[in-house]
Amino acid sequence: MTEPMRAPSLAAGADRRRSGSRVATVLPQGAPEGLRVVVDLMFGARLPMFVAWGPDLRLVYNEACIAMLGDCHPAAFGQPLAQVGAQAGAQSGAPSGAEAWGELLPFVAAALEGGATLAEDLRFNVQQEGHETRYYVTLSASPVHEHGAVIGVCGVLTDTTARVLAEQQHRFHLKLAATLRELLDPFSIMEAASALVGRHLAVARVGYGEIDAAGQRVTVERDWTDGTVASLARETRPLDSFGPALIDRLRSGQVLRLDDIGADRLAAPYADGYASIGARAMVVAPIIEGGRLAAIFYLHEPQPRDWSAREVALAEDVARHTREAVRRARVEETLRDESRILEVLHSTGQALASTLDLETLLQAVTDAATQLSGAQFGAFFYNGQGEDGERIRPYTLSGAPIEAFAHFGSPGSTAVFNPTFHEQLSVRSDDIRRDPRYGQSGPHYGMPQGHLPVRSYLAVPVVSRSGTVLGGLVFGHPEPGVFTERTERIVAGVAAQAAVAMDNAHLYEIAQKSARERDALLQSERAARVEAERLSRMKDEFLAMLAHELRNPLAPISSSAALLTIQFRDEPRIRQAGAIISRQVKHMSRLIDDLLDVSRVTRGLVTLQVSEVDMNEVVRSALDQNRPLIEEKSHRIDVQLPPQPVTVQGDATRLIQAVANILNNAAKYTPPAGTIGVLLDVHERGDEARRVRVQVRDNGSGMPPELLPSVFELFTQGARTLARSQGGLGLGLALVRKLIELHGGTVAAHSDGVGLGSVFTIELPCGGEETGAGGHPALPHRIEAAAYRPLRVIIVDDNEDAADSLAMLLRAQGHTVLVEYNAAAALRRAIAERPDAMVVDIGLPDMDGYQLAALLRKQAETRGAVLIAATGYGLDRDRERALAAGFAHHLVKPVDMAALVRILQAVASRGEG
Repeated sequence: MTEPMRAPSLAAGADRRRSGSRVATVLPQGAPEGLRVVVDLMFGARLPMFVAWGPDLRLVYNEACIAMLGDCHPAAFGQPLAQVGAQAGAQSGAPSGAEAWGELLPFVAAALEGGATLAEDLRFNVQQEGHETRYYVTLSASPVHEHGAVIGVCGVLTDTTARVLAEQQHRFHLKLAATLRELLDPFSIMEAASALVGRHLAVARVGYGEIDAAGQRVTVERDWTDGTVASLARETRPLDSFGPALIDRLRSGQVLRLDDIGADRLAAPYADGYASIGARAMVVAPIIEGGRLAAIFYLHEPQPRDWSAREVALAEDVARHTREAVRRARVEETLRDESRILEVLHSTGQALASTLDLETLLQAVTDAATQLSGAQFGAFFYNGQGEDGERIRPYTLSGAPIEAFAHFGSPGSTAVFNPTFHEQLSVRSDDIRRDPRYGQSGPHYGMPQGHLPVRSYLAVPVVSRSGTVLGGLVFGHPEPGVFTERTERIVAGVAAQAAVAMDNAHLYEIAQKSARERDALLQSERAARVEAERLSRMKDEFLAMLAHELRNPLAPISSSAALLTIQFRDEPRIRQAGAIISRQVKHMSRLIDDLLDVSRVTRGLVTLQVSEVDMNEVVRSALDQNRPLIEEKSHRIDVQLPPQPVTVQGDATRLIQAVANILNNAAKYTPPAGTIGVLLDVHERGDEARRVRVQVRDNGSGMPPELLPSVFELFTQGARTLARSQGGLGLGLALVRKLIELHGGTVAAHSDGVGLGSVFTIELPCGGEETGAGGHPALPHRIEAAAYRPLRVIIVDDNEDAADSLAMLLRAQGHTVLVEYNAAAALRRAIAERPDAMVVDIGLPDMDGYQLAALLRKQAETRGAVLIAATGYGLDRDRERALAAGFAHHLVKPVDMAALVRILQAVASRGEG
């Protein structure tokens, strides 16, 4: 087996029938039959395969394997595998390529031991006619047997290049996105993106350059190099110096790919210029914005390089990502800068408003203006006759000690200062030393020796209301071009504030004779401020107490009215009087609820209890709430509900409240015997997501066009007569909008004019697909006589009218009712009587209802009683506190008798069961 082997003809499409002759050609006489069979099989395969056989593992391979050898073919055929690896490495010139074929040796050796081996994603750098191609392959090596002995190894190479490169690119993009997302500075983003691409593609230099507004120059703020070429960071160059024809291609949005600049027809004339920056091959991705070349992302190599389509595409992709990240960072930077400016202006305004001491005031102005302008130092020069006879003198400094000007004296009336202090003009110079006015006046003819270094210069006059120049704010920086037109405008605003403050300070000095009146005024202002803060802190408590106190008298009125209606149902006049009282109580309750809800929603204190809600039930419940008013006014209701549930994600209570407010509005502003239409459906608009729509249409009084834009604002109402027969505070629709917006929805109003009716439309995001069919019957809206087991009920309320009237109403329902007016007596009575239910007021004189509930829960005799809180406190936190204290139910005064009846019915049903 030491005979030399020759590479057979491996021309594409060779006939399988000639494989035997090829085997005879490549293997010497006497080669094992098993080896001949495997080689014959290999030559007929389409996958890259090789056989390493004999003591020195000589390599035999098929046509599909040639691509993995590149220029090493055909010399590698028949050579020992170790020599092929060294030869491939020498051809590729890359350490990883040199090791690629050599890396097969351990796996081949393992297969020689008799077991199959697998090596995944091996990297091959293959040279082919001067071009390098990178492959990734998975090796599957199996031993070749002859008479039970291993005589060689057969290897199958599976090309995994596409998968590996895709995975690498995916990981790269994830890392790029994560890296850029964490960065806030535009320059850091440019540098990070360049470094990531440079290391990923092994490129000598990667950078990001921005084009000036004129489209003539490119500035590289940041780049990355591997150390073999110089950085171009902070350099600015004319675009045309890189070749006008190439730049025109960039301006048209084409990516430049130059494998060898010297060999490119358009780039070759500028090869020396490219060589001066160490570039022989490059990829340049343009970024076009608004039809103009805005920036470029470039990859440079000092030697020719065969750029792959994948590398070019990656450069384009990173260019876009980098530009978006830079734009985002600059927007955020602008917002931070604007926020900083507003904070400084706000604090300056507070400082100016809080002091009338001239020195303190001017120091605050100087410090703030220096900070806002970005100056290294600033000063306020006072324009007034001093004791030394000088008219313009430094008064306050920022960024430098006062000693810095102490030995220079007054600047006097120089050509630079005169426009500011005598002509009320601002002076801004990118480099004051190049300004023609500079150095025209003695004694120094410029800046004296030892003066603070100033190149960028800005001076803004401070002019009083009378037109007198009080002084000037002057700023300097050792770098040129620091101050912009925007800086000048900002400082001018501060100067205007300073002028007002200085005028006020002068007025204060003149008004010192009236110190007593001034002190009284200041004390009054301080007291008012303290009072305002106190009232602000007590606002929530006050509103809750207000609601409690307003609801307390409504409770006995409501109970008495309901009692009249039940006991005298055959007396029309008494029933009418009871109905009138009930309606007015409900109207008053609605006003209180709306006032509290609008206050809480406006301040963001409402937390939605979100669940899946069927809007059919929301509409039915809203109709039930408004049915008394609708029936009173004899309106006809046209309700169109779908047969299947229409679900949204929301708070059922708040959604019912919103729809009920709109229905109440329609019923209230529609003349008697009117028509109100209610539509619920699901619709789509173009490409938008499906929306649930609730539409309420009436033929009532309508609205004038000028009212429509503000109809959902607080306290907005249409024209009213002196009688104000519709009542209301203009809160209901404002509350509707706030609640719907909390659910991610919208509400709109439309009217063709006065007397032509109105249409209100609520739209909400769909919460799920419509399923099922049918619905639930509407809840009853009248209180009927009891038809269940009588209960023993104790009512506890320090408002005797409220307690007695509610007791009479429950007795009329057939219950045995006991009344106590304080907590201690109620506790004793409950232990003695063992009630089925207790209706307890929260605000009791001796102990509050929460404490009473806790004591009742501890007593064995009262532990089974159902506790119902009846209180004027109706906030969510009040409800949560009541339930935590042991109450099973929480009702807000005036008590909704229908709700109380349902609770007692449930208690009675439980007892019977």
